[in-house]
Amino acid sequence: MLGQVLSLIAKEFLVLVRARAGVVALIAPPLLQLFIFGYAATFDVDHVPIAIMDEDVGPHGRELAARFANSQQFDVVAMPTRESEIEPLVDRGDVVLVLRIGQRFSADLSAGRSADAQVIVDGRGLNTALIAQSYAAAVIAGFNRDYSAANGLPRPAALSVTRAWFNPNLFSHWYVIPGLVGKIVLIVTVTTTALAVTRERELGTFERLLATPLTPLQILIGKTVPALAIGMAQGIMLSALTAFWFGVPFRGSVLLLALSLAAMLLAAIGIGLMISSLAHTQAQAILGTFMFMVPAIMLSGFATPIASMPQWIRTLTLVNPLRYFIIIVRSLFLRGSGWEVVWPQLWPMLLIGIATLTVSYAMIRRRLD
Repeated sequence: MLGQVLSLIAKEFLVLVRARAGVVALIAPPLLQLFIFGYAATFDVDHVPIAIMDEDVGPHGRELAARFANSQQFDVVAMPTRESEIEPLVDRGDVVLVLRIGQRFSADLSAGRSADAQVIVDGRGLNTALIAQSYAAAVIAGFNRDYSAANGLPRPAALSVTRAWFNPNLFSHWYVIPGLVGKIVLIVTVTTTALAVTRERELGTFERLLATPLTPLQILIGKTVPALAIGMAQGIMLSALTAFWFGVPFRGSVLLLALSLAAMLLAAIGIGLMISSLAHTQAQAILGTFMFMVPAIMLSGFATPIASMPQWIRTLTLVNPLRYFIIIVRSLFLRGSGWEVVWPQLWPMLLIGIATLTVSYAMIRRRLD
């Protein structure tokens, strides 16, 4: 029995790696996706194009304008002198933000009165607009703080000091890239296994496989082990690149990462084999994979927090293995979490894997019968 299973596993490996194109397909797409999304998928906004309209002739207006101009987040691309010039700049999308300093800005500050500075933001790009607005608020807050200290003005009764744990600089790629590891590995594994049976069915080799003395369990093991081994290699490779190339700190246990990766892969393989057993052609298998992957990624918490979703949507996420793995991988990288955090996310993936592999086994057995 063991020899038959090993022969089937070896055959599956040969099918995947015997052609140079197959090897390239297993290595190049995951690497390409990691590098593209690793650099492109970021919530940070730098070099925001802005315009500054300084109607003030005093030193304080010039200082505030200089603070915006010298900020690393802003690039001054226009200096309008009339109010009528502001609307076309925003309307054409030339600038995201306009700072307008009024004529009495310095005079009001020197007289001890509040001075107004208008910030106009293009709200069509909501995420960029909100981030640019927060940058502007930070620059103005720094100006107010320094002005109060330089002129002996009373400090506020309470000061807020914010410290971000685990990601002190709030780098968004520290948050995004670990999640990409799970996303990419899930896509590759489900796609590969979804095509496993349908490819043989189109080539006519699956019927020959059914005619052998192999049991449904042996066939299932023979399809699972190669996909598991390749997925583990891909996951470890992408995790290493995340740490050593992108500089995301890994503070957890490599063993816990490997266990979590294996649990997610078992669930992904089970889902892929279910799709493969239901589909009659490779085109149907690809369509089935697409139908699964789109909601799986959207409901994983990769970009949108699950806590902000409606209750019935949150219930659907409970059967999504990617949801649990993303929590684990982010916790291991950024927080260095231990078994007490990993286990509550690990056992649901194992349960999903057992359920999907059991259904796949039943489908293969039915075809044998």
